[in-house]
Amino acid sequence: MALLAVDVGAGTQDILLCEEGVPIENSAKMVMPSQTVIVGKWIDRARLRGRDVFLVGTTMGGGASGRAAKRQIEAGLRVFATPKAALTFNDDLERVKKMGVVITEDAPPEAEVVEMADIDLPGIKETFERFGIDMPKDAVFAVQDHGYSPNRSNRIVRFEEMARILDSGGDLRSFAYLDPPPLFNRMGALKEMLDRAGFRTVIMDTGPAAIFGAALDPRFAEPALVLNVGNGHTIGAVVADERITALFEHHTSALSADKLLRFSERLCQGTLTNREVFEDGGHGAHVVEAPGARKIRSVVVTGPNRERILGSGLLGKLGPVVSAAPGGDMMITGCLGLVEAWKRLEVKGGG
Repeated sequence: MALLAVDVGAGTQDILLCEEGVPIENSAKMVMPSQTVIVGKWIDRARLRGRDVFLVGTTMGGGASGRAAKRQIEAGLRVFATPKAALTFNDDLERVKKMGVVITEDAPPEAEVVEMADIDLPGIKETFERFGIDMPKDAVFAVQDHGYSPNRSNRIVRFEEMARILDSGGDLRSFAYLDPPPLFNRMGALKEMLDRAGFRTVIMDTGPAAIFGAALDPRFAEPALVLNVGNGHTIGAVVADERITALFEHHTSALSADKLLRFSERLCQGTLTNREVFEDGGHGAHVVEAPGARKIRSVVVTGPNRERILGSGLLGKLGPVVSAAPGGDMMITGCLGLVEAWKRLEVKGGG
């Protein structure tokens, strides 16, 4: 059995190949720029050459690619895009047009074609082949999907789904999809691409994948506060009885160490409100059960920006602090959460 796990973030895509009989420490793994960063570089290179771009492919994560598209337009150059590719920038295509993007199915002459997708499957396959590794047909992926919401804030839509999952139990299986809900069009686009390529797949959101991955650290003790301080977003969760019982999500750039401590402490107390986090520019908060800050047995921190909070020393007020590194490598925390989800779902059938 071989399983490909890919955790797609705002800055990196973390890739792990799990093979039967191979310890995690000896497994093939890569930390590479995420596809939105790569696409952003392609657009920037076209701008520096004075070339228009035509965005094709499918809906993917925005961020770096969206900022590059804006720079292209501000430079007086044109951005053409198919409707599916254009949904990367906004769920309302009229708003995308107001950005200056020309939506069309026809390739304009002289425009450089840029492929939009969250995963470069041929690129991963080619890299594996150079090292004598066969590409598996079982794969588990994580992306952050804000949800298709042309008329409402997608922060609200995304967090409504998170709250629903917590209310229904909040265990790892509940966050893993064999078939993503229709409202998650980014996940749906990824699933469609993987189906065409013949993969058996499970898809998750990046936040819960990191939370449950961090829980695999042997120093993890419940009830725990788990923080994933990512490049784009920070998610904090109370984990007890192998379930997420309380959760908040915010943008990493908006969180000082003091604010993160305050939100974390109140999450553990059960007093942090969705409105407070949302009005602060974050996604939201939802509490089903909270143990109280004094009952937290471990504070587990992961993510590429974990030093934003670890360096302050403030988290020690909440309990013993663990810098999570399951499998000996913090950067595969999300991947290991994905692998655990695959095991819990006991995916059957296929090759």
